[in-house]
Amino acid sequence: MTTTTQASAPSFPDEPGRGSRRGAARLRHLWAPLSFVLGALLWWPVGFLGLETWLHLPLDVFKGDVLFLGATAAAASVSLVVRSPWPRFAIVLVFSALGWALDGPHTDTYPHERLVLVALLGGGALLGILLGARGAKGALAAATVLAVVAGLSPTTWPRGLALALALALPFAVATWQRVAPTVLSLLRLVVTWLVFALLAKALSYGWETVRPGTGGVPVKEEARTVADTAWLFVRTQWWHHSQALLTSSTKWYVLAAVLAVLVVLVRAGRAALARRSATAPDKARA
Repeated sequence: MTTTTQASAPSFPDEPGRGSRRGAARLRHLWAPLSFVLGALLWWPVGFLGLETWLHLPLDVFKGDVLFLGATAAAASVSLVVRSPWPRFAIVLVFSALGWALDGPHTDTYPHERLVLVALLGGGALLGILLGARGAKGALAAATVLAVVAGLSPTTWPRGLALALALALPFAVATWQRVAPTVLSLLRLVVTWLVFALLAKALSYGWETVRPGTGGVPVKEEARTVADTAWLFVRTQWWHHSQALLTSSTKWYVLAAVLAVLVVLVRAGRAALARRSATAPDKARA
């Protein structure tokens, strides 16, 4: 009686795709808690650094434009890095409530003061969450959110950093076959930044007309005056304002170019490692 033994299959190194999938899964598992911490660290600096002391908010009717713009930019940055809806909402809510507890007025110095401040803070936070959530769609969407933050944030930190990063991100998905779409993406990001920076400046210009408690002017009338004045600024100053921004941001374009080169080099290095890993099993079989 003869017995046959089946030769055991030779052992080869793990398939490169399997290892990369495990690495991606591990990265996603670690990113959830890290993104929560990063979002919590970003909220106040992105929206209010240099305007108030740490964790305090400009809860003043005369600074309503700064409050709204800061809340929007801060919430957008949190929503960009924290992908889960409830954690991002919790960060924005907790820090907004903390800021109100530290600086919120206990009584209305002006008619409807607290209601207006809550509307500005809450409305800006909600708008920022909605804007930032769009960044989860990919590198170009994330770059758009960064351009919006760079345009809206009223803080004293170098907002050009966000613009530079936004202009570098399209190169994370660029290819030689997609030169024209990449150029168009860069132009769209610059236009997005200019538009939101213009809107932020227009809001601040319009807010200078706010005179609460004088003459019994209703809140709706004050809001209409702010809107009309802001629109006047947009219609008459959009070209000069955009020119000034473009000419004063040259160093950030240079930084964006450096970051873009780094992104391309990293992509090239990863592609070379992937090719080397793909040829390793063939060499082992030989």
